Amino acid sequence: MNFVLIRSLLAGLMLLSFNGFAQPIAKKNAAASEGTVIRALRMQSNRAIQSRDLAAFGQTMLPDIEVTRGSGPHVSGRDSVLASVAVQFRDPNFLGYERTPDSIQVSTAGPLAAEHGRWTGRFQRPDGIQIITGVYLAMWRKTDAGWKIRSELFVSLTCTGSAACGK
Repeated sequence: MNFVLIRSLLAGLMLLSFNGFAQPIAKKNAAASEGTVIRALRMQSNRAIQSRDLAAFGQTMLPDIEVTRGSGPHVSGRDSVLASVAVQFRDPNFLGYERTPDSIQVSTAGPLAAEHGRWTGRFQRPDGIQIITGVYLAMWRKTDAGWKIRSELFVSLTCTGSAACGK
């Protein structure tokens, strides 16, 4: 009888122990899944830039998005961001932007995520292709409509390929 009691107690302890490990693993897997969704949205946004599709580009943004561009200007609101990007989309010298996530961290304290990565901008100039690179941080917020960008900060770090870099 003692053997049955001891075995039952050990089984109970193992179950409690397993649940203690399973919950953090489940949360980690859920965060990884959310990160995969955000990466896919970032790639969708990159494709929209390449195809100069302003409507598709705006789909990943909250209406009150705040963006600080690599060269410093700050733009508030999706309509203002789209208006400024529309100018670039009409410019034949604009060759595109690409944002590449290095990490995505999903908050356990709220419906937020942080995306950190590298960005590249390309422009045709009379003396060659100007390539501007840097880093960025994006804050994503999960809404009823899915993950949307709340804010982005881009920092320009290098510029090569054209005399326009010195301006």
